[in-house]
Amino acid sequence: MRKDVVREQLINAPRQDTALATFHLLDTLQQYAHNRGLQINAAILLAVLMCDHLGIEMQDAMTTAKNLLTTHDDKLATEFEAIRWYLREEVR
Repeated sequence: MRKDVVREQLINAPRQDTALATFHLLDTLQQYAHNRGLQINAAILLAVLMCDHLGIEMQDAMTTAKNLLTTHDDKLATEFEAIRWYLREEVR
């Protein structure tokens, strides 16, 4: 896929779909609940490898993700608040 198309999809990713995909990844990572460091490394390495493969700068992806995480008034988006709640209650 062309880099400009991927960049456009990254910038315009629907918040609800992105939150759902994030929850699915988190659910899969819970299979490794015995090792939180492994979970963090796996999530970050997936992002690094995908960015590298698709020709996207990791810093650009991080900035875009942070923008998607918050609303225009700088509050955590409701879709991601649900994930934060799940983390708080289920990931100990």
